[in-house]
Amino acid sequence: MDSPTAFGNEDSLQEASLPVLEFPQIDWSHYTKVFFTTAIMEPLFPKTLLNTKKLGDIKAVLTLNGNPPKADSHSWNFEENFPNELNPEERISSTSFTFLTPVVAFGDTLLIMVKENFLKVSPIIYNQLANELVSGIICGAQAQEQELRVLGTSDRITELKSISDKRSDLRPPEFVTGFVGSILTQLIVNRLPFQGLIAPSEGATGFEKMSMETVPELIDICNEWIALDLENYKSECYRQCRRDGAATGSLSGLYI
Repeated sequence: MDSPTAFGNEDSLQEASLPVLEFPQIDWSHYTKVFFTTAIMEPLFPKTLLNTKKLGDIKAVLTLNGNPPKADSHSWNFEENFPNELNPEERISSTSFTFLTPVVAFGDTLLIMVKENFLKVSPIIYNQLANELVSGIICGAQAQEQELRVLGTSDRITELKSISDKRSDLRPPEFVTGFVGSILTQLIVNRLPFQGLIAPSEGATGFEKMSMETVPELIDICNEWIALDLENYKSECYRQCRRDGAATGSLSGLYI
């Protein structure tokens, strides 16, 4: 048997703090439909047309353990370890970091839209958020059997894919990561009924690009879920794309 010291190598495995989440005081069971998505899908939810109302923020607070490591013992590229570790060459005035995710309502629908950023936010934030949100909040409100909808992207697919608790168009080696990947995992583990769409994309987490062919497909399907006049809904979605500075890319893509 290995000696106990074999498990005490601090350079290979260290404990790290988990984020602490606080949820707004909302009667979650009052709403019959919930959308989970990320900021790339924002144009699909035009604020003016939907008359959205912010109900509060989900707050994730991460407090770092101990002092930042010495500069001569670490390599720092794109702040890849943030926020569990920080660049020791920078002056750190605080060891606590707060991340906010708004909870928005329109009609009898809730919208939870996360702004991902692989440079600034650790994936553990998204994973912990999905875990507590589904296993705690959503499971607790399921007496009313809410309609759960998931909208996400993946750079491992080439066409729009549908996914639900009953079936999935995704086939290996296709997969989904980030907040949406965590949400899907929690919904499946907790055996909750849901429907979702995964759109093809290119780019790093939080900076994805979707093709112009995908956007009209998303609009048509989401219009069925949101139940608005199709022409007005299309017009508002494209208007928001233009307002947000959407631009075509070298691969005829549309940033949204």
